[in-house]
Amino acid sequence: MKEALINLLKVKSLMTIAVMIVFVVLALSNKIDEALTASVITAVITYYFTKNETSNSESLIAEKESEKND
Repeated sequence: MKEALINLLKVKSLMTIAVMIVFVVLALSNKIDEALTASVITAVITYYFTKNETSNSESLIAEKESEKND
């Protein structure tokens, strides 16, 4: 639980949350189109989770290669 909170407070996570909050507030106040908000939030979330999966895959590949070399 403590590690999850620490990870949440990383700059990347804070920026992601901030971007989503700003776009939701702007959409609710009818200053921008809801479709734009949905597109931006989807793009941010897709990038964030894809980046995490790629990093995890790369670390797993590196671990397997180091095991083969040992």
